Amino acid sequence: MRSMRGNSHKRIAKLNINAIAAPPPLLLALAIIIAAATLIRGDAPAIHAQQPGATATPAPDVGDAFPPPDAAPALGNLDSILSRIVERVEQGISTADSAAADAPVSRGNSVAVTFHTQGDPAALAAFLRANGGDPRGRGAGYLEAYVPITLLVAASEQPGVIRAQAIVPPQSAAAPLSPEDISAPAGKGNVVSQAVALHGADAWHAAGYTGAGVKVGVIAAGFAGATALIGSELPAASAIAARCYTGIGGFTSNIADCQTNYIQGAIAAESLLDIAPDASLYLSNPQSLAAFREAVDWMVGQGVAVINFPGGWSWDGPGDGASPFRDSPLQAVDAAVAGGAIFVTAAGDFQGSTWLGAWSDPDADRILNFGANTASTEAPAPDELNGVFLDANERLIVFLRWQDAWGGASTDLNLALYNPDGAIAASGATPQTGEAAHVPIEAFSFIAPADGIYNIAVNIAEGDAPPAWAQLQAFTRQTLTFPSEGGSIGNPAESANPGMLAVGAARYWDTTAIAASSGRGPTPDGRTKPDITAADCAQVAAIQATNLSNGRQCWYSGTGQASAHVAGLAALVKQRFPAYAPAQIATYLTTNAQPRGAKPNNAWGHGFAALPAPPIANRVTALERQTDMILQLLQNLQSLIQALTNRIAALEGGGAPIATPTATATPTATPSPTPTSVPGTDPPPTPVTGDACIQPITPGATAGAWTTACVTANAPDDNTYYAKFYTFTLDARAEVTITLFATTPTYLYLLSGAGTGGGVEQEAGDPPSPTTTLTATLLPGSYTIEATTYNPNITGDFTIELTIAP
Repeated sequence: MRSMRGNSHKRIAKLNINAIAAPPPLLLALAIIIAAATLIRGDAPAIHAQQPGATATPAPDVGDAFPPPDAAPALGNLDSILSRIVERVEQGISTADSAAADAPVSRGNSVAVTFHTQGDPAALAAFLRANGGDPRGRGAGYLEAYVPITLLVAASEQPGVIRAQAIVPPQSAAAPLSPEDISAPAGKGNVVSQAVALHGADAWHAAGYTGAGVKVGVIAAGFAGATALIGSELPAASAIAARCYTGIGGFTSNIADCQTNYIQGAIAAESLLDIAPDASLYLSNPQSLAAFREAVDWMVGQGVAVINFPGGWSWDGPGDGASPFRDSPLQAVDAAVAGGAIFVTAAGDFQGSTWLGAWSDPDADRILNFGANTASTEAPAPDELNGVFLDANERLIVFLRWQDAWGGASTDLNLALYNPDGAIAASGATPQTGEAAHVPIEAFSFIAPADGIYNIAVNIAEGDAPPAWAQLQAFTRQTLTFPSEGGSIGNPAESANPGMLAVGAARYWDTTAIAASSGRGPTPDGRTKPDITAADCAQVAAIQATNLSNGRQCWYSGTGQASAHVAGLAALVKQRFPAYAPAQIATYLTTNAQPRGAKPNNAWGHGFAALPAPPIANRVTALERQTDMILQLLQNLQSLIQALTNRIAALEGGGAPIATPTATATPTATPSPTPTSVPGTDPPPTPVTGDACIQPITPGATAGAWTTACVTANAPDDNTYYAKFYTFTLDARAEVTITLFATTPTYLYLLSGAGTGGGVEQEAGDPPSPTTTLTATLLPGSYTIEATTYNPNITGDFTIELTIAP
């Protein structure tokens, strides 16, 4: 009998150091100790990190020692990054060349800019060409260009220009490549990712599924070291198609031009081809959103069926998976899927670098509180500042977005960065006053002049009503003093398109623990992300391994490599099911993923990616059965022939008739109709009953739901318990493991026979838990699993997983 016992939950408290009570030397020493501790952690390798990972100590307050963020600049339609650059030149603080170098992308005294326009930007392009600008990528409603600093304001005020913003290149999970990191690759296939076996791809390879005939594309920030892999870990150059960007706009088909100073693309391509070694490869390294869309359209036009993007772009929408901008990567994802390509992207490695939460201002000073509500009317709370540690010459790019209309935003927030002395070092202060072009986003780009702790603050500049929520991100992946426990999914991983998969990461040596930096949901609109998780830190030839303090080796950490592994799995699925649309491939992979808690959840998505048993095994089994049947029929026929021969011999010899044995031929099975393959399963057997509460189950994970239409056959009391039933048949003795996952306590019965009326062979579920596992050694025959709830009157979703071992 099931007992009713409640579950207990523990919440881990976070230590909050009050900077007011500590003298500056002690704070500096504390920061150094924290930084050193972070660097030597074995479970979170600092592979190609942008910064040492120190947890910065917040400064005392905002308002007294720290002035409020700047008022909105009146510099045309420029964003804050561009406005700051123009101000520095106009005030004589910097030369045009040095100020331009502070922009995320520049060339000489020009900076890379995206102009959002009403209608065709042809007139703007002509203005730029006539005045020393260099227009590049162009589309409906946008134009990218290199623009001299002295021309920025005038260009932003041209007719039809809505806003001008600095181009920020995609974020890579790796720092710029150092030559000593490159290894000399061995022959093709000699260096194989551990993910091949972990995700079940090796068995599919043995079954003949290697990605042959499937075109795959990798779009990444750079492919440094790729040419050294050609003919070994990558195909011959003649077998690789490339669209390589040499800057904003221009591109060539020369693979060498894709070798910009990030190695992420080379590692992604090598990792993908470990999973799908015979797929055809397409590469591109766009540095801007217009080029990103061009690369996607090019690949779709070439018939690419799987596109992998192991990086991330800055936000350009409200967090609901859509964007109003035509050059948005979210719209590029939609175009890829509409063109027949599943889009597999990194969830992002922004956990620890992102804060997402409800607006909090307990002391009513119009400044956002990031941490615990420790308000005081006499001294502002220290959690009004979110700190990062920066090395000298380290770049910090920060974005802020909040709940408001994307077009007509009227809640005006400002963003400020304070240097270690308390002076404002950078700010984001574009206006949001309800005009059609105003959107709820702020940003700044900053290069630290010296080592130290820099602090970020957010305040309400205009208006009385605060937003419902705000989201802050160190796009260059520095660790924040106050990160949120989730809300760190990148762009376009936050897309809501069902033909896209956002991929989280787990170390290959422990696929039950999520990687510390792996992006986690929910999204600002409450959706669960990522979609699935895969292995990272796996072996590649492109780069040397880092030896960790836990005795392991990590070649490359992050969701970028994990996404490449999933893209390879998608190619195998596409080869096996060539008619599958992108959403069907995504469903196949998420359905067969190994659960890690409830399916889905905001750390693992639907679980750790794993292909089911390869189809060749099922075919061999069926062939063996048919062969056995034929052999049995032949044996029976031989017996009949021998009996007839004996009878004839007896008659000829005049002896007594010999009784002819009755031959019992094995009846020929009536062939069942071939079921239609559906995403997430191998072709299922014909159901044993028409009852909607009962269905067949095959090894692997199956999603289900409890409804009021189906009730248990084994209620422990007079209450109503909802259930679903799953039948399977064993041809030989086997060990069966059944696991039931849900968000509510679960219970399992194993029944004899194919139906709801069989006797209970075994049951499990005490003490109550959302995860129940039942293991039994069973003889050949039919069985039924009853998946039910521990408590009565419970409906909802669950996942059931069946494993059968000889």
